[in-house]
Amino acid sequence: MNNSYHPSSIVSADNNLQLLLSLKNGLTRKQLDSLKIPYNRSQLLLLESYHLINKIDGIYKTAIPILDVEQTSRLRKQSQFTASKIYPEIEKECRDLVAYLATQNRLNNAYSILFSYALDGLIWPQFEKEGIVEEWDTTGIWSGNYWFLTPKRDVDCGGTNSLTKENFSFKWNWSYSEKVTDGLWNKNIETLFPLAQGNSIPDKEIINEFADYGFFDKDLRLTIPVINEKENNDLYLLSIKIIDRLLLTFKANTEVEQLKTSYGFNNSSETVVIFYHEVMFDLMDLLIEKQVIQLPTAFKSPDKATLKDAADLCFIVISK
Repeated sequence: MNNSYHPSSIVSADNNLQLLLSLKNGLTRKQLDSLKIPYNRSQLLLLESYHLINKIDGIYKTAIPILDVEQTSRLRKQSQFTASKIYPEIEKECRDLVAYLATQNRLNNAYSILFSYALDGLIWPQFEKEGIVEEWDTTGIWSGNYWFLTPKRDVDCGGTNSLTKENFSFKWNWSYSEKVTDGLWNKNIETLFPLAQGNSIPDKEIINEFADYGFFDKDLRLTIPVINEKENNDLYLLSIKIIDRLLLTFKANTEVEQLKTSYGFNNSSETVVIFYHEVMFDLMDLLIEKQVIQLPTAFKSPDKATLKDAADLCFIVISK
């Protein structure tokens, strides 16, 4: 993960997390000083610039949700209930997508495509279209939602990184434990985009650059999945079916206002973002439990994973 402008890089620096926890209920500078917590003015300004704290009438208060163990446990019981309602509605479509990938000899990509492309990808424009999640302002340093739940989940699904040029995006699913995708930031990814359309042959330089990643078969064809939204290819249509059914069931089984009030979230959009993430992780757990998918080697056994296992986490999207 490239963390340069992500709030996590700020929170993990110095004792910023300690400050955020101390300011959860709001304090003046004098009250903060009385706690004898070391800090300086520039720390507060930095936290303000990343919208991690607010200053109103001289009171500094943490602006992001921080749920304790009891609150997190309660929230996850609710998300598990919602996920249990959604799962039967999408199981067949998920199995269809996995079966299709098996016919393409890319069964090991099922986890990452279901997570990074469908459940944590296609769903967000749909939420925005429905007006239940705000469109993010991408003009600033960073945009999005940031929050803390305690404890962390046992299974680290990670997130999704992407490199984009025009209507091509190279995406990969990462986790905090895996290391096999770290080098992708330094690769000339754009050279793969013409190959994604299947109308050109890679030259020796491209083959050598990605040789360790297992992106090409013995006939020098690109092996990582290509999702062509422009041509409505099978992977795209199968993913859309999953999201359409998921969206309807999520809306029918989520009491946004009740969640917002119960946990003190800032607004309805933030509530949906946080709660849906928990539902999404629960759905991934169910898909593993029901043996629809399995964890990629890079996530399951990061100490044994090789660079070739990175291919199971990668795919290319050609957007409309």
